[in-house]
Amino acid sequence: MSLLMAAVITSCTKVAGLQMYANGAAPVLTSSTNTIVPKASDSTTVVLTLKWTDPKYSTDSSTEKYIIEVDSTNMFLHPVIWTINGRLNETFTALQLNNVLANFGFAPGKPFNVNIRITSSYANNNERYRSNVVVVAMTPYLVPITLSSSVSSALTLQISNATSTGATFNWNASPYGSNTISYAMQFDTVGGNFAKPQVFQYGTSLNSSIVVNDLNTAAINTGVYGGSTKNVEFRIVSYQGTGYSTPLVYSNAITFSLTTYVPVPPNLYIVGDATPGGWNNPVPTPSQQFTKIDAVSFGLIINLTANKSYLFLPKNGDWGHKYGGASATGGTLLADGQVPGSNTPAPATTGTYEIVINFQTNSYTVTPYTGNAPTNLYIVGDATPGSWANPVPTPTQQFTPIDNSSFGIILSLTAGKSYLFLPKNGDWGYKFGGSTDGTTTGALLADGAVPGSNTPAPTTSGVYQIVVNFLANTYTVTPYSGPTLPANIVPNPGTLQTGLWLVGDATPAGWNNTPGALASQHFTQIDNAHFQLSLALASDGGKSYLFLPAAGDWGNKYGGKTDGTQGAGTLLFNGAVPGSNTPPPAAAGNYLIDVNFLTGSYTLTKQ
Repeated sequence: MSLLMAAVITSCTKVAGLQMYANGAAPVLTSSTNTIVPKASDSTTVVLTLKWTDPKYSTDSSTEKYIIEVDSTNMFLHPVIWTINGRLNETFTALQLNNVLANFGFAPGKPFNVNIRITSSYANNNERYRSNVVVVAMTPYLVPITLSSSVSSALTLQISNATSTGATFNWNASPYGSNTISYAMQFDTVGGNFAKPQVFQYGTSLNSSIVVNDLNTAAINTGVYGGSTKNVEFRIVSYQGTGYSTPLVYSNAITFSLTTYVPVPPNLYIVGDATPGGWNNPVPTPSQQFTKIDAVSFGLIINLTANKSYLFLPKNGDWGHKYGGASATGGTLLADGQVPGSNTPAPATTGTYEIVINFQTNSYTVTPYTGNAPTNLYIVGDATPGSWANPVPTPTQQFTPIDNSSFGIILSLTAGKSYLFLPKNGDWGYKFGGSTDGTTTGALLADGAVPGSNTPAPTTSGVYQIVVNFLANTYTVTPYSGPTLPANIVPNPGTLQTGLWLVGDATPAGWNNTPGALASQHFTQIDNAHFQLSLALASDGGKSYLFLPAAGDWGNKYGGKTDGTQGAGTLLFNGAVPGSNTPPPAAAGNYLIDVNFLTGSYTLTKQ
C-alpha cells in the first residue's frame, strides 16, 4: 500500500513551464543610392548596396534566411530573386543589374524605376516578414563594340582572285541580358555616312570573311565603279533578336582605300545607233548578244556605222548598268558613271568589226573583222540521223543560234562514225570540224584543215548537245540532260508525232487535246531546238496551259512555274511540271511564245 501511494505522489509532481520565444520584427530595407547610371566600364564595379535591419529572431543569426526580390512593378509578379543566408547586406555590380533590366525588356539608355524588397524567415521558411519597398532608378547600358580588320590601309581587288578571301573582320560580343544579339556589317564609301550602306548579316557570329567577288560587288553598289579607287568604311551594328530591325550598338568605323575591278556579267549585249538595232532596248537577240569566249572575256562580230555610238549592257532591256569606253579602237573598259556621256564612239569607217571585251584586264578592242563566221550552221554525217545526205534535213539538223557567234544543237550521235559542220545547207564548198570527239573542248578547224576522216563522234551512242563557238574557235560535245526534244519522243499510236503544241484553258482551244482542235496551236520549229507560236492567251484567274510534243497524247508534257513574261522561265518536263500547270500572263492579249530547248527556257512577249 505504501508503495502504491508513493507512485501516485510521484506522478503528480508539478513540472516547470516550457521556454517561450518572442516574435521577430519586419526588417527595414535601405539602399545606398536611389539613382544608378552605370557605364560599360563599370560592369564589375559595385554600384548598389542593400542593407536591412535585424528581424530579431530568437535563433542563431547564421540560420536566418533573406530573399531579395527585384521587379519592374510593385506587384512583384515576376521578380528576380536572390537568397541570402545569415547576413544583413548584399552588393550588386553594374553587370548584374544591367542583365536584370535587359531581361525585363527595358530599352538601353533610358532610366527605369525598379522595386526592391526583402522577405526574412527562419531557414525552414517559418515566420516570414516582408520589408518596405525601396525604389531605385536604373539606366541600362550597352557594351561597346570594337571592330578590327585584316586590311590596314589599302586593298586592290583582282578578278583572278574572285573566290578568295578579300578581308576578314573580328569584333567583341555586346550582350544585353539573355537576349539573342545579332550582328551585321555595314559598308559605305567615306562621305556616304552609311545613309544607304551595303549590308552583310552574320547572325550571332563575332567574325566574318568576305570573298573578293562579294566585296567587289558591294563596293560597286556603293559607287566605287569597276576599275576605280575610293576610300570606304565598315562598321558592325548589333540588333536585339534576329529581325535586324532596331539597331543597338554601332562599332568604330574601319577605313581603307579600295580598288575594284569590272565584274564579269553572265551575259553581255550591245546597244546604240551605231548598231543595226539602234537604241532600242531590249536589243535584238541573238545577233546583238555577245559570245562568251572564256571565263573573263566576250566577243561580238557586228556591223558598225561610222560617226555614231554604242554601249555594252549586262542585262538586256535594263539601263541600270552599262559599260563603254572613250576610244573608237579600244582601250580601258569603263563602267556605269565613268562611261562618257557621248557613249563609246564607233570607228571612223562603216564596216564589220570584231569587238572583244576582257573584264580581267578592264579593256576592250575594236578591230576590222576578216574572218568567215557563218550566219547559219548545219550538221551532216553518218553519225547523224540524216547521214551524209546534203542538203541535210531541216530544221532538225540546223543549229540554233545561242548568241552573236555561237550555235548549239541537240542530236542523236552514233558512236564510231563522224560528221561535219556546214555553213550553207546543200553546199560542200566550206566546212568546219575537228580532230577530237569534242567531249572536252576541241579546236574548231575550217575547210582544208578539217581531217579527211572528219570529226569523230563520241565513243558512246546517245543524245548530245554540241556547241560551236566561232570567236573562241572551239566546239564541245556533251551528253544532253535537259527536257527531251519533241522529235526524240515516241508518242502513242494515232497521235501527231512531230513538233510542239499548246493546250490549256488559257488558250482558245481549251483542254481539248485532239489534233484537229490544236491545229492552230501548233508551234513553228525555227531550227533544231527552237519553237515559236503567236497566240491569244487569257489572263490569270485559275487558268493555265501546257506544251505537248504530240497532239492527242497526254503521255509527255512541258511547262513551267512562272508566266514567262519577266525574263525566261525554266522549261520543265513531265513530273517536274507543277500540278497547277503553267500560269498565263497577268494581262490577256496576243503573245509570241518562244520555247528554246537549248537554253531550257520559255518566254512570252506581248505583241
